[in-house]
Amino acid sequence: MWCHSMKITLKWGFIAGAVLSTLVGCSDEDPEPVPEKTQLRVPLYPYIPDAAGDQLQAMAARIESEFEQAHPEVDLIVNPSCFNDDFYDPEALARSLKGEGECAYDVVETDTVILRELVALNAVRPWPRLPQNIDWHPAGLAASRQQQSTYGVPHWLCGDFIISRDESVRQARTESALRHALAGLDTPKPDMAVNLLGSWNLPALYLDAWADRNGSANVASAVTTSNYDSVALQSLRSFVQTCQSAGANPCIDGTYDQDENFDLPATLFATGQVDATMGYSERLHVIIRNLPAGQSASDLKISSAPLAEGSHPILFTDSYFLGTRCTGACEQAALAFVDYMSQPSTFEWILMSEDAPAGTRVPRYLLPATLDSYATPKLQADPFYPVLNVESREGGPFPNGGLLNIRHQMRDDILTAITSEG
Repeated sequence: MWCHSMKITLKWGFIAGAVLSTLVGCSDEDPEPVPEKTQLRVPLYPYIPDAAGDQLQAMAARIESEFEQAHPEVDLIVNPSCFNDDFYDPEALARSLKGEGECAYDVVETDTVILRELVALNAVRPWPRLPQNIDWHPAGLAASRQQQSTYGVPHWLCGDFIISRDESVRQARTESALRHALAGLDTPKPDMAVNLLGSWNLPALYLDAWADRNGSANVASAVTTSNYDSVALQSLRSFVQTCQSAGANPCIDGTYDQDENFDLPATLFATGQVDATMGYSERLHVIIRNLPAGQSASDLKISSAPLAEGSHPILFTDSYFLGTRCTGACEQAALAFVDYMSQPSTFEWILMSEDAPAGTRVPRYLLPATLDSYATPKLQADPFYPVLNVESREGGPFPNGGLLNIRHQMRDDILTAITSEG
């Protein structure tokens, strides 16, 4: 009965107020127009741990909310629902960045491995400035540059790591030392589980081995189908044997290359069915989520993967790229956006998976492209982030062009070299 009488009171109060405003509030002046917001559309690189199990929706919503609170003049649209481009197809990205596709956008976050191709297509232009007062990892900055101009604002780094439960494996800094340490475990389980196939993956592993052997400074010269490093190939060939078990090798026979088996190497390791696994640092997220009940993550060891007789890791970089048509107010909104995304506090909540429910939260264990992110309280207190910082600190940049159109041939050549008899 209270609700009904309240509605009557509000109704008559509204009518009386309307009449009164008509009598005393008349004015010839038009109401001030509401300023039109600048819309900024940004697809984010999607291949990161889905910590909340919601296809990154909670993460995107929090980014939009926090950014728009600080910048109410901008309507930020993260991951537009119409987006359907391949993040590794520069021609598709170029069409959309130019406004020619079915789903136009202003900024895109993708892998710098295709930066040279994006620049050649006139899809992106240099940023007028980088976010200020940020301690960038040098590899991320180098990978984001073309023709002496900074085309990318670095966000994530990515490198190959060995994950095990043994200190001697963690300490191995050459491929032969790694094989020796794994053999020394003397367990009936396979030494290693990792997918070594794929037109991006296998050439990248070869380039990692090339850099371990020769140093990372000139690794771009190894992006070729005409002159392979036989010693680096032999190291990869030896590494492949760590996967051998019962006459089979699932690392190269396609078992782990199936889409449904993407997480299989990590889950086999988590459940104690293999001695070690190799992959990007974020594989830790999958491993910890799949540990048997009562088993602690404190037993896990992680170190940069040595794939030749040396240890000179190279790092992929995912960066934000500014579309050529994003100028004026759009450019100002884009600069504000990358400023927000580059803040240590933003990195902290994303890296610690704070978009996921607290009770089931597992850090993403991505590598931030800013070194000051590691100084945030929650990353400092985490058992793995300080280790990842040390292991990746000296990493060099992965080549930022040239691989796209030769990667299939490189994959075939390398696979033949590391699997053929003789």
